[in-house]
Amino acid sequence: MTGAAVVLGFGVLIGLVGMQTLSYQAREAMGEAQRRIPALAGSYRSHHQSIAGLDEYLMQQLAPLPVQTRTGVEPGRPFRSGLRRPPNENLFVRLLMVQNHPVAVQYGGMHTTIFVRPSVYERFVELYSVIMLLIAAAVIVISWRIAIVVAANSLEPLMRTTAALNRFGDGDFTPATVSTSDTSEVGDLARAYNRAVAQITRALEERAQASAEMRQFVADAGHQLRTPLTVIIGYLSSMAGRGVRESDAPHVATMLGQSRRMKTLIDELLLLARLEQVAPLGEMAVDANEIVSELPNSFPPETARRLSVELSREPLIVQAAAAEFREALVAIADNSLKYGGDGAVDIRVYRVNGSCEIAVRDRGPGFSAEDLSFAFDRFYRGSSSDGTKGTGLGLAIAAKAITRANGVIALSNLGEGGGECVVRLPLIAT
Repeated sequence: MTGAAVVLGFGVLIGLVGMQTLSYQAREAMGEAQRRIPALAGSYRSHHQSIAGLDEYLMQQLAPLPVQTRTGVEPGRPFRSGLRRPPNENLFVRLLMVQNHPVAVQYGGMHTTIFVRPSVYERFVELYSVIMLLIAAAVIVISWRIAIVVAANSLEPLMRTTAALNRFGDGDFTPATVSTSDTSEVGDLARAYNRAVAQITRALEERAQASAEMRQFVADAGHQLRTPLTVIIGYLSSMAGRGVRESDAPHVATMLGQSRRMKTLIDELLLLARLEQVAPLGEMAVDANEIVSELPNSFPPETARRLSVELSREPLIVQAAAAEFREALVAIADNSLKYGGDGAVDIRVYRVNGSCEIAVRDRGPGFSAEDLSFAFDRFYRGSSSDGTKGTGLGLAIAAKAITRANGVIALSNLGEGGGECVVRLPLIAT
């Protein structure tokens, strides 16, 4: 509104100045014509018997003065018919013509009325219209640019807040505050977001600290439990080897089995804690074929016979810690052997574009929707785990180890039945 008022006032000012300038020029022109007409009319009458062409003669002689004349022979009665109805019906032209009153000249029994040609006013109105259009166009363009800048400055906190929320939605919890001095509702939103970020950051830090303390506790407790548990297993093994009373044998066997199961659980917890806390162990260029070819050696002979290994015909070199890579593949193969029924487990190594893929397939019941969602969580055991020994940490260990090698791991069901676990690692140039 303020800009429009300024433009309107500026246009009115230009119009007033132009009208005053035009009126001054018109008065000067009519005054000059008033002085020259008696002599020009006398000269014309000395050569002509009538005044029929006098007005045309005067206009030629008075050029370039922008005036017209109307000459009559009735003394004392100026000719005004041309003023009552100007040739141009434009309202602005009429107003300009009325503002500059005609001038009457009487001489030798005649009178001549002098007025400014309407075309002069028409040109002024046209020029004024063009100027106003140019000013209006310039004001529109400038206002548009100003509006864009003002809108961008006003909405910048909102856009930055939206971008930060999108990062949060994508899983990037890096704290990023939105600075603003805006006092409007948009500024209030940005400040509310900053407070929420501070709270979330504090909660995440507390959670990370609690998680680190829990992992440290598990590691410390595991180390403390491992030694006495090893001693207990040793004594129980010795008792079982020397022979015990027939009535005590089942109890000793049960205690020995549970002790070994607890030792396996403690070992896996320590391994998972190490994978979460310690940097990758000596990453090096390793051939995935070599690691996979050694997998059957990690299982008892009767179990290893169920493994069917198909290696790639070309070396597939990846960057990984060999020990962690091997532990991950052993955990995946062990999971398939346990939950894949009594059928064979196929392990295949192949190249896909710039990646090495290792697919482990079984012929079991496959994965349920819940299994696919939570299989990599700690202590999660699938719907088909009843009666199967395990700790629920194998796939969690595998996922952590593969992630440390910059790889990905995924589970899926096969169309013909059974489940598949695929490990994908980037190949390195050799």
